[in-house]
Amino acid sequence: MRRKMLVFMGLSGLALFLTISPLRSQQEEIVANPTARFVSYPTFRPRFHNASESFSLIANFYLVNAAAQSLTNVSFRQPFPVEMKPSLAPEELQAQLSYPPEFTQKIENGVYSMVLPKLVRRQAAVILTELFLERRMSTFTIAPTQIDFTLPDAPGKEETLPVSIDVTDYANHVGNLERFLRKKARVGLDILVSGRDDWEFAPPDAVATGKNPSGIIGIETRDDGYSGNYRLHNGTPGNALDILVVWKSISKDARIQDEKAARSSLADHLKWTGPFRFDPDNSKISQGKFKKYEGWILEGRWVDSIPKHLGSGPAKALIFFSPREDVEYTIVLTAQGRGAGPEKCDTPAPEKEQELLATLQKILDTFKSDIVPVSTR
Repeated sequence: MRRKMLVFMGLSGLALFLTISPLRSQQEEIVANPTARFVSYPTFRPRFHNASESFSLIANFYLVNAAAQSLTNVSFRQPFPVEMKPSLAPEELQAQLSYPPEFTQKIENGVYSMVLPKLVRRQAAVILTELFLERRMSTFTIAPTQIDFTLPDAPGKEETLPVSIDVTDYANHVGNLERFLRKKARVGLDILVSGRDDWEFAPPDAVATGKNPSGIIGIETRDDGYSGNYRLHNGTPGNALDILVVWKSISKDARIQDEKAARSSLADHLKWTGPFRFDPDNSKISQGKFKKYEGWILEGRWVDSIPKHLGSGPAKALIFFSPREDVEYTIVLTAQGRGAGPEKCDTPAPEKEQELLATLQKILDTFKSDIVPVSTR
């Protein structure tokens, strides 16, 4: 499905960069009213601040005009709980948005408002804010988005559905991000070695996984914690890092054992970070050792399938099995050092890419799994 949005997609966004690319299907029940003119995809990305060892949430409401015609004079009003002290998203994220000159936005008394001159059919608007968390916060209900617009024959009004989120784990966390990862996932990385602040949890790409992200984006676990995944993102195009960590409970006989299977699995997981593929002419895979594990290591470059978008960048990916806990681990590390758009994405930036790749390697070297052996389950 073609991705139509006003927000810049990054390495998924790196994507996140604002990282929402909803997968829409006829079977998907998202709106309560079948005649609704808007479909809403609200997500909340925890953002960790190293200095204060605290989380905030990047609230991203992706609102698609599902009406049969274009709408004009479109205004959005999104109330937030005042105790979350909503503010406009950080400037580096706002800079990734592409809106017409007539676009306006503001926050007053906990209410975000935005005005657009026009939204054509299936075009999306993005509400992007930052919400701040404090100790003892728990569950909140985010009020519906209120939308006013003009149809060819009359004015119109609509509301989306309310959204409930539980911020307990993030508001009450004590310690650095590595401690959070090892506590909630039992698979940790120490991002402090990067010297970079403001790491965000990012969702797997919806097209690759066949599932729309929703609610709070964080650590996903299954099989009593023996399977799961998380994705961390830092920076924007030209200075972006992305780390995907996946672990899966599996028997020794079912593990990846040959190069073809390893390459295929790593290529599939790369797509979790966006519409990317490994460059076959500049990527190699071989058996090797990572820490105490034997596995497959791919080193090379990723390539964006969207022309004149993000171009390409350095990548390293690993897949390895631990017989101690019968878990197979996959780690995909990508960087984007060129910048985005037709004027930048195809311009080589070898020194910047080397710097970013070295930073990713430092983080990779801190990998540690606390998943207990099968015999002690």
